[in-house]
Amino acid sequence: MKITRVTGIVYRQKIRLTGPQPKFAGELRSEFESLLVKVETDEGITGWGEAFPHRVWRATKSLIETLVAPACIGADPTDISGLMNGLIRKTYGVGRAGPVMFALSGLDIALWDILGKVAGLPIHKLLGGGAPATIQAYASLLKYNDTKAVVHYCEEALARGFTDIKVHETGYDEIRAAAMLARDAKAGPVMVDVNAPWVLQEAVANMERLRDLGLKWVEEPVWPPEDFRALALARDTGVPVAVGETVLTLTDFARLIESRAADYVQPSVTKIGGISAMRDVYAMANQASVAVVPHSAYFGPGLIATAHVQAALSRAPFIERLYVDLEDDPFGGWYVPHNGTLTIPQGPGLGIDPDEKLIERIRVE
Repeated sequence: MKITRVTGIVYRQKIRLTGPQPKFAGELRSEFESLLVKVETDEGITGWGEAFPHRVWRATKSLIETLVAPACIGADPTDISGLMNGLIRKTYGVGRAGPVMFALSGLDIALWDILGKVAGLPIHKLLGGGAPATIQAYASLLKYNDTKAVVHYCEEALARGFTDIKVHETGYDEIRAAAMLARDAKAGPVMVDVNAPWVLQEAVANMERLRDLGLKWVEEPVWPPEDFRALALARDTGVPVAVGETVLTLTDFARLIESRAADYVQPSVTKIGGISAMRDVYAMANQASVAVVPHSAYFGPGLIATAHVQAALSRAPFIERLYVDLEDDPFGGWYVPHNGTLTIPQGPGLGIDPDEKLIERIRVE
C-alpha cells in the first residue's frame, strides 16, 4: 500500500448560543474552524486526522501542502514509526514545535486511522487497551469574564448530566461561583484553566486565595508555562496543578514529569505529534505515577483520537469536551455526550468517518 495524496481541509462550524457570547483563545467566538488531514492510498483506504487549528490554521495548512504532503507520496502508510521519524528529522530545521508539528500530528492520526482500517481494529485495541464502552467527559466552558454567565453555563452543563466542570476564568468571583455551585450540586471539584497569566509571585498569591475552594486543579498558573521550577513553587501552595497543552516536545514532557511540578500532565494530540507521541507521554507518566488528562479542545479526529488513547492507556479515563453546541457536525454528532459520557467508537481505525458532502458545504479552504 502506498500514499497517493495528503490534503488539508478547513471547515467552519457555527456555535448555537444559549447565553452570552464566549471567548476562546483570546477572541470572541461565534464559530470554530477545524483542520482535517486526509490521507489517501492506492488501495482505496482513506485516513482522517486533525491538526491544531486555532488561529494558525492557514500556516499549518500551508505546511501540510508544501512540506509534509510531497514527502509522503509513495510511502507505506502502515509504517507509521518509519514515516513519522523520517519527517520529524526532515523538518526539524524549520521548527521542532508549532505549526510544523501540528501538521505532523494530523498526519500521524490519519496514519493510525489507516492502520486500524487495514487491521480491522479500533485504535484503542491497536494500543493494547481493553477499552470501556464509554468515557467520562468534563464540560470545558469557554471564557466569559462574567459571574452570571459562568453560573448560567455551569447550571446548564450540570442539568445535561455533566458531573465535572472546568472554567476558563481568572477572576476570583467567577471561580468561586462555579466552585460553590458544583459543591451544592454534589458534583466533582471544579477545574480552572487560567492560561498562564501570572508571574510566580502573582501565581502564588492567587493560588493561596483559591486554596479553600477545593479545586481539582489550576491549569497553567505561571508565565512562562515552561518554567517548571516556578510551577513547582506555585504547586507548593497546596492547590493541585495541571499543565501540558503548550509543552510541545517529548523531551520537555520528560523534563516536566521528572520535575514533579504538576499533578496532571495534559498532552494535546494535535500538537505533540499525534497518537504516536501521546503513547510515549503516557508511558513516561504512567511509569512515574503522574496522571494524564489530555487537552482536547476539538470536535473531530482530535477528540476521537484522544478518546481512544485515554481509553487504552489511562489509569483513570477522563476527557475534556469543549462546552459548546455546534451546527452541521460532519462526524454525526459523536461529540455530543450522553449523561456526561462519550461512547468509545468500536469500528476500525478512528471508528468514524466524516460526511464528506457536508464538509464540502461548510468548507473554508
